[in-house]
Amino acid sequence: MPPLMHWLSIALLAALPAVAAGAEVLTLCYHYGCDRNRRIELDDTAQIWFRQRLDEAADAAGERAALQDIVLSYYQHAARETPIASDRGGNHEDAANVGRMDCLDHSHNVLVLLQLLAGNGWLRHHQLLGQVHRAPLLFDHHAAVAVRDVTSGQDWVIDSWFRDFGAPPVVVPLAIWKEGFSP
Repeated sequence: MPPLMHWLSIALLAALPAVAAGAEVLTLCYHYGCDRNRRIELDDTAQIWFRQRLDEAADAAGERAALQDIVLSYYQHAARETPIASDRGGNHEDAANVGRMDCLDHSHNVLVLLQLLAGNGWLRHHQLLGQVHRAPLLFDHHAAVAVRDVTSGQDWVIDSWFRDFGAPPVVVPLAIWKEGFSP
């Protein structure tokens, strides 16, 4: 290959968006307390979309909106292989549903997904903090996942438990969520 073509090829490859390096398998859990588990494969197409959606975020607010879209997309993808489409917000409307999820299921699933994003270096405006818990009434335990805005230092919660399947997760400041926030 002539030297000019060699360098043009390298420049072209460097200009292409980063692509995923193959399928990733995440463990999705459901049926309250992670009683049931299913391995969900995310192919290159899904991962590239996740990456592109995050790359579109110009700031932390945009990245939080992207995370809402990505969590929703992940659940829709997982519903092709699991019964989670029957999940209803909270724990009161879906006790008989096989695909029901409590806050422990939701927080596990969101955490595993965000670990994939963070592990690939795709989060530019947030640091993953992990699972957070609250018990505002001592007996009303609840769990979700927190991220920290790397510019402002504000902590945010991503909580997919409140809403029915098919709705994006709630994103709210951690301090408000800790007080017992409910949409």
